[in-house]
Amino acid sequence: MIEKKENVEILYTYLDEHFEPKENLSPYSLKDKWRVVPVGTAEYTSNMLSSLGGHPEDITLSPNLTGWYKIYLHAPGRSVLHLKLSSDPAFWVACATTRDDCSMEEFLWRCADMTGESLTLTRKLDASNYHSLISAIRFVPMSEDELAEYLREEARTDTKRIYATDDMHNRLYFTHPRTLDDWRSVAFNYMHSDVEWLSIEQIRNFVSCRLPTDDTSNFCFPREGDRNVQEQFPLFDYDEVLKTVVDQGHRQGLKMSVSLRMGAWGLTYPFDQYYFDCDFMQENPQWRTYDRNGDEISAMSYAYPEVRQFMVDELLHMARSGCDAVTLIWHRGIPYVLFEKPVADRFFELYGEYPYELPLDDPRLNALHCEIMTGLMREIRTALDAEFGKGKIGLHVRTLYSPYDTKYVGLDVEQWAKEGLIDAVISYPVRFHEMLPDEVWKDEAHTRIDLEKYTKFVRTKGGATIHPGDCELLPPIKNSRGELCGPDGQAEHVAEWMALEKKYGVKVYFEIMPRQLPNEEFKRRALDLYNCGAERIALWDTCCRAEPRAMWVAAGRLGHKDELADMDVGEGEYYHRFRVYRTANSDFSRYEPFWGG
Repeated sequence: MIEKKENVEILYTYLDEHFEPKENLSPYSLKDKWRVVPVGTAEYTSNMLSSLGGHPEDITLSPNLTGWYKIYLHAPGRSVLHLKLSSDPAFWVACATTRDDCSMEEFLWRCADMTGESLTLTRKLDASNYHSLISAIRFVPMSEDELAEYLREEARTDTKRIYATDDMHNRLYFTHPRTLDDWRSVAFNYMHSDVEWLSIEQIRNFVSCRLPTDDTSNFCFPREGDRNVQEQFPLFDYDEVLKTVVDQGHRQGLKMSVSLRMGAWGLTYPFDQYYFDCDFMQENPQWRTYDRNGDEISAMSYAYPEVRQFMVDELLHMARSGCDAVTLIWHRGIPYVLFEKPVADRFFELYGEYPYELPLDDPRLNALHCEIMTGLMREIRTALDAEFGKGKIGLHVRTLYSPYDTKYVGLDVEQWAKEGLIDAVISYPVRFHEMLPDEVWKDEAHTRIDLEKYTKFVRTKGGATIHPGDCELLPPIKNSRGELCGPDGQAEHVAEWMALEKKYGVKVYFEIMPRQLPNEEFKRRALDLYNCGAERIALWDTCCRAEPRAMWVAAGRLGHKDELADMDVGEGEYYHRFRVYRTANSDFSRYEPFWGG
């Protein structure tokens, strides 16, 4: 270890000498001990501490420091750390981004006033046998100028341009929260970032209450994490969970939203018995969606007032958490309304025929779908205003890729903006489209579908297509009449949405997918959006982006619109990678071992 002096950099390497109590350490890989592992790296030698899926007792480092420090952690690939300072109300989750056992990553965990603080590592929160490995801890004192700059950045509002969404499922899947305070860590990693809004998902109806017994030991879950979710879910009142996370976000200066997947009535096999197995759906099959040929679709239809009221009540329940807005997630769980009896009867009243032979993008049918869904939005806005006061709770929508794609499934976002029903729109790069070949049509103009041929087609080759959200750009797509629809390129994509912002005052955020990208790619994509006229960025599943701290260097600072082009997001001040050449007395400095087949 570097000699310890006040106001100088301190590097702890032989960690077994400094963490207490010593009885929680061992030279062996034991479930109830932290193993002491000699490591040689390109920059130092160390005794690393590791727990490979075990659950040893907590260990604590007391550095006896005064003043503000940058805290860097050193971890090899596949390491997930649960740690806290003594004044923290809960443990943070932080991890390395590397997946290479022959490299080490140093990353900036956080800045903190270390006066009177100690640092504790725990394994009690791990639920998925992830490994915790830490080889060094570096404390770098912050000068008066650095601290002033840090606090100035913390107080800036012009960089708060990120809409982050955390699905909350991550905490039950990967960890073992045991107290309400354990849930506070959901918000921790968004400290000192460009996040303006943090949206957390309502998981009160997330899991199934229909398993035959409370004992889940005999059930075959698709993944071990799914078992964790089922077993831990009954431990909490999720109204209190939401209030706790919302409170923590507000303490950090974040605007807080609670989000809901508007089509999550039940997942398909193999997750069908475990996730979103909603009692309301199971008990009311009469309100399901129906395809044009009479096939029942496994979703509830918003054509029915009872379904709309169920969701209005759920959103009101969410808003009582103390949040600033509720967010409707529309890019998952399509469809929302199809050819149900109320739709067909209303269409007949208007046009003197039934719509079963029409494509989804028939202008008359689409207008009716939009009318139904806009009615839902009016009901939501009216209910929120009645209980909380006009405009007190914001209404945000996560939509599909473009206004065309959104309207295709009945979501007329422009009409919602025009009526003042919504405050923010998040454009997500995914689209849903009915792909039908020539042979299912009755005529060359594609105005009428042969229902018998349609049924044969969808049962042998499929019907609607989901174009995935990992694409940066989606090309124009042909509608049923052969017309190209949707934006052609990023500039047009941004311009279409920003026109709504300029005309109606709704804020628009643009999603960057996939979840994990190289830092330079995060920067490039954000700059592309800004250069095309975007003002804000959205990040879905931010738990997957903020916990890998070296990745969050880029993703978490994308709101620095005016400085981003010159911002260094590569190795440097925030993270550094270097080689490991010896672990546990095995030297692979020249010959990396190969034991595969």
